Order: sequence, then C-alpha cells, then structure tokens
Amino acid sequence: MADKIRVGLIGLGRISTLHLPVYRSEHKMDAELVAICDTNKKRLKEVAEEYNVEKAYHNVDEMLNDSEIDAVEILTPHDTHCEITIKAANAGKHISLQKVPAMTLSEMDQMIAATKRNNIYFRVYENNRYYPPYQKAMELIQSGVIGKPETVDYRMWCGNKCIGTWDVPLKAWMWRISEKANYKSPIIFDDGYHKHSIIAKFLEEPIESVMAWLGRKIIKGVVKLDNPSVMIYVCKNSSHYGVWNSSYHDMVPMCSDYYGDDEYCEITGTHGTIIIPGCTGQLFSNTPEYGPARPGVHWIGEDGVWHSDTSMETDWAASFTNCSKAFIDGIKTGKQVDLSPEEARYILQITLGFIRSIRSNFAMVKLKDVIDRP
Repeated sequence: MADKIRVGLIGLGRISTLHLPVYRSEHKMDAELVAICDTNKKRLKEVAEEYNVEKAYHNVDEMLNDSEIDAVEILTPHDTHCEITIKAANAGKHISLQKVPAMTLSEMDQMIAATKRNNIYFRVYENNRYYPPYQKAMELIQSGVIGKPETVDYRMWCGNKCIGTWDVPLKAWMWRISEKANYKSPIIFDDGYHKHSIIAKFLEEPIESVMAWLGRKIIKGVVKLDNPSVMIYVCKNSSHYGVWNSSYHDMVPMCSDYYGDDEYCEITGTHGTIIIPGCTGQLFSNTPEYGPARPGVHWIGEDGVWHSDTSMETDWAASFTNCSKAFIDGIKTGKQVDLSPEEARYILQITLGFIRSIRSNFAMVKLKDVIDRP
C-alpha cells in the first residue's frame, strides 16, 4: 500500500459534492482521490476535470480491477450497496459505505461476511456522528455532566423554499421514492438513518422497541413525502426514550447551504440538559442574537448554571471532512471507527423497524422481531 491511501469514489450524485472536496489539499488528508466512477459520462467528465482525477470509469467492475486503488467510497443508491460492497471486498479494497448500508439485515450480514473473509477494513459512513456539536454533546454525556440520559427530543423542520437551499433535481428524488431502492421513504428510511443513529448514541442504552406515526405531504405535485412524522424509540426502561418529530412546510424561515431542513436536539438526563440547535441548516441565523440559541452546544448540570460552547465548527460540511478523515485513519491504524459494521446493522434494524411500524398501522415493533425485512 502506498504512503497515501489511494481512494476511488463510486457514485457522483448530489451527496458526492460533500465527499469530493475533502480530498483537496487544504484538508491535509493522508489520502488521494485517484479514480471516480459513475454511469453519467457528462458528470464523470465534469468531476474529473474539477478535481484533476485521471482515472474516470463508467463501469464499477473495471474500477475494482484497478490494482492502484486501495480503498473505495460507495455513494450509490441503497439497493446497489450489497452487490458493490461484496465485489469491492473480493477485489481487496477497503470500504467506506454511505448510509443506508442495505435494504435488509441479510444483505448486511452478507457484506459483513465478505469483508471479514477478505480481511477488509469496512465501516458505514454516518457523518452526523462526526458533526462537531454532536461530538461535543457525546463528550459531555460520557463525562457525566447531565447524569444518565433519560430522554432525547429531536425536532426537524423541512421546507421546499428555504433560503439558499441546494438544488435537488426531481430525477434525484426518484430512486428515493421507489420501493426497490428506499421503501418509498426519503425521510424515515434514507435521512432517518442519521437520526436513528444519533438518538441511539445519545441514549447510551439499547433501544428495544420503536413506533411510528406518519402523515403524507406531496411536493412538486409528484413526490409523496413520508412527512409529517413522529418516531418513538423506547428502551428497556420505558421512561428512557427518544422522539423524532419531523414536519414539512412550504416555507421555513431558515438559510441552508444544503438540504432544506434543520434540526434542534435536547438531551435530558438525571442531572441536567444539553441543547444543540442546528445541524443541516441555520434556522436561527436571521433572528436577533440567533433566537433561542447560537449554533453550538448549551448545557446545564447539577451546578444549576447554563454553559455554552459555540467555538466549534457548525457547518454541516465539517461532519463530512471529519468522517472521511476517520476512515483513512482507521485503515492506517487498524482501529475500528464509526460506524462499525455491527453497529451499522443495529441502526439498520431500528430503521427497518420503523418501516414495519408504518406498514402495521403504526404498531409498536420490538426490534428482536425484525430479523430481515420490514
């Protein structure tokens, strides 16, 4: 293996615009982007020129046969992940796989088996675990500042006309509203994997049951959005739980450089509370003094005094930089970084549990009963 990890990136869709910049020199990655792959030849040519990448493939098998590639990032639709991951493992490539890792638990098990059989470094790319305010909140929880976490309340606002929102073409939505690739669930299955992951992390104990409620919103006259929605996560001790409340509005008064949504999280423990305003967007950026709170982390513990740390980077893009660097460090050191295959499987089980709840008239679903499909 070369001194720098040589990376090939598979899939150049919307999210790739946050993966690609990480390999620019200013981020000082111990890696270099040496190849890209996409079926869209026009997009392939544009990215190759912008990032000065010499090897541009429109066939995955050809890329995986390239002996000069050490590792791959897989950014394709979810239903393609299993096949590509197994091929990459058999080709001896280390793997960073974008969430959602698989459509079923049996697919996830096949991927884990293939990577172990070939001695491949494998992790699932869940960048929200690397968002600096969330990392700070995790440190506070682990240090005992708020005692034992008891509840996590996660609020998300979505809007089609947020100020400065990414342009996401209708075509990019199509696989996200299909049954085959995403269970017709762009919010709860696709984006939801982020939320399920963060809430599970903050609760610090296993989630045993989940329950969903779902309304319906049609956007652009075509897309049936799985929103508004409320997700409930219940631990063995039922007084320990999480709630994710999401709603969609024609206009949400926020600025966002990315998707048209933003989040607000409260974690309450036996001794205090942590508040984390913002993540994907900047809901309070146009209000005097940022409205309820500046981006960052705010907390109160047993001392009864509010504390704030707004010194860290709060741009959502920072989570991608941190997440990509962790992958390269993991390959170099052999240390497993988030999400490990086993934890990614657990988050997938939660995700599938919510789809089952929706399709079972919003029934409570025990995770132990989710053994493969929703």
